[in-house]
Amino acid sequence: MRYFDEKLITNSKLHKQWWDEQNLEREAWRRAEASVLSVNEAALLPRDAWRSLDDITRRVMRNDEGQAYMADLMPLARAVNIGKLVHVNRVSSDAGRVIRTMTGQEPASLDKVQYDYRGTPVPMFLTGYSRNWREWNTLQSEGFDTLADDQEAAVAGIRQDMAQYVLNGDSSIVTEGYVGYGIKNHPLTNQIDLGASGVNVDFTGATPAEWEAFISQTLGGAMDDNYIGVGVNMYVSPEIGRNLDLGWSAPAEFKMGSRREWIERSRRVNKVVVTYELTGNEMMFFVPDAQYIRPLVGMAVSTIAIPRNMPRANYNFDVSGAMGIEIRGDFNSRSGVFYASAVT
Repeated sequence: MRYFDEKLITNSKLHKQWWDEQNLEREAWRRAEASVLSVNEAALLPRDAWRSLDDITRRVMRNDEGQAYMADLMPLARAVNIGKLVHVNRVSSDAGRVIRTMTGQEPASLDKVQYDYRGTPVPMFLTGYSRNWREWNTLQSEGFDTLADDQEAAVAGIRQDMAQYVLNGDSSIVTEGYVGYGIKNHPLTNQIDLGASGVNVDFTGATPAEWEAFISQTLGGAMDDNYIGVGVNMYVSPEIGRNLDLGWSAPAEFKMGSRREWIERSRRVNKVVVTYELTGNEMMFFVPDAQYIRPLVGMAVSTIAIPRNMPRANYNFDVSGAMGIEIRGDFNSRSGVFYASAVT
């Protein structure tokens, strides 16, 4: 997911706008707090504390949950206005039929492209934390360490929830007829059946021969069917990851190296990464290019204090962001995203 940093604020007009709006909200909170506390500046949250919370956000977002694939997806992200509940993209068909003649006198076939429109919801993700007003003085003396722990836990939660949404979507997110799909269940994701009716291999215990057939024929065939001539990133469960840590073959066969290393030598696979968000006989693949898949960031994750109107009111903090995941295919629904599992 996206968070505020100097590079983003400098290079993205929308991120600069979000940053300015966030600072206005924080200043409004500071002024409201000064009014409630009769300008008792010693009890106010200093600007350095906000900087500390922002630093925590950056640190936590680089932790594990979903980071294996989110780290590859976020550089592809597109910033969209927070007012866009659904981001719609247009695809077009081919047009024109070429006629071959010796004279060039045959009438040309007049044609035009056909259009289709696809939409991706951009939902909000919201969490928060609260401290009793009497705890606040304790936090002051402790340098906001406890508040920082609250911030860390809240951001970790929203971070993992966003990563899980990217994978699984949420069928309850429906806007203007468009559903909040994830990679696993998106209509444009190419499904590969690893079960009895498909490949019929449990890759947590697959042999090198089974891996070779899968990469070259099953995955390779699916990529060719979708005209994908570049490599995909491959994300696997920890159980499959342990299988890939094994040697490709016995030392006597003179093929040293792990199964992971041999797979990464294939023209089909850029890299193999383990993610704990996948389990068992489960893998996914995508071309790391925004023309195939990209997050849609409606609002960078940020922390805002809720203004208080009474001296004994609790101190409440809102942590929120907005993001959707867009899988892009052509007019014929060919795409560069693949999901493999045992169909039940």
